[in-house]
Amino acid sequence: MARVWRPLERPVALLVMGWSQERSATALAIRFAFHALPLVLVVISSSASPVRGDDSRFRAVAPGVAHTTFKLQSDNGEPFSGHAFKIDLGAAKLHVVSAGDPSSRRTVEEIAAPYPAVVAANASFFDKDGRAMGLAVDEGRVIVASRQASWGVLVVDGKKARIGLGSDIRDPRAYRLIVQGIPRLVVAGKVQQLKRQVAERTAVCAAGRVVVLVVATRAETTAFARFLADPPEKGGLGCRDALNLDGGPSTQLVARLPMLTLSVPGGWGVPNALVVVPR
Repeated sequence: MARVWRPLERPVALLVMGWSQERSATALAIRFAFHALPLVLVVISSSASPVRGDDSRFRAVAPGVAHTTFKLQSDNGEPFSGHAFKIDLGAAKLHVVSAGDPSSRRTVEEIAAPYPAVVAANASFFDKDGRAMGLAVDEGRVIVASRQASWGVLVVDGKKARIGLGSDIRDPRAYRLIVQGIPRLVVAGKVQQLKRQVAERTAVCAAGRVVVLVVATRAETTAFARFLADPPEKGGLGCRDALNLDGGPSTQLVARLPMLTLSVPGGWGVPNALVVVPR
């Protein structure tokens, strides 16, 4: 059966994932509860280039940061909704920020509290002791050293980002930022063979200077990956490469920007967060 992404008939809002897992004259302030999602699909423009093709849904909300919301349904799956932030690494910085010591966990809102202007979402998976799993590097400093060779990896080298494999990383200190996740959802534009699972989702797409951070309500893995990979003209985000980060109750998001304030709370604390800071 042909796949069709379509908005539901009434406007609703929200996006982030788990594995085992908006320029008006005045600022826009939105508070989202994760289970009640009154959302509007907005048609907007951005000066930043998307990962693949031009997507007019995105609207600049801070220097180097553009935002869109969506609620979609496939022919054979449940509806899911979310937020996507497009980050231009030439105008905004991306960090991995720890919750504290190796076994500490805090909410993303708590982790992002020191930053006056910020977008942040959960990042690493963690073990039963609360310790982050997979490499985590910020500004060349190794935060977590447990490299997972078979896992995917988001790498920022200077102002360019890519997604690859953990086995590609020889010296973690040679990179400005690293965070690992699993599985790789989209590789070279192709959706991967994925285990069927429904969960809240957090994911990242990367190509060159552009990183797209996505947080979503409960979505089936392959349907979510197809949405990431499909081009904008088909309702997708046009991600050439996409990586799944921790999800389920870990999925959470906060944004405090000149034109957008929102919060998507999670179910528990997390060991670290991906933090976007406009320059």
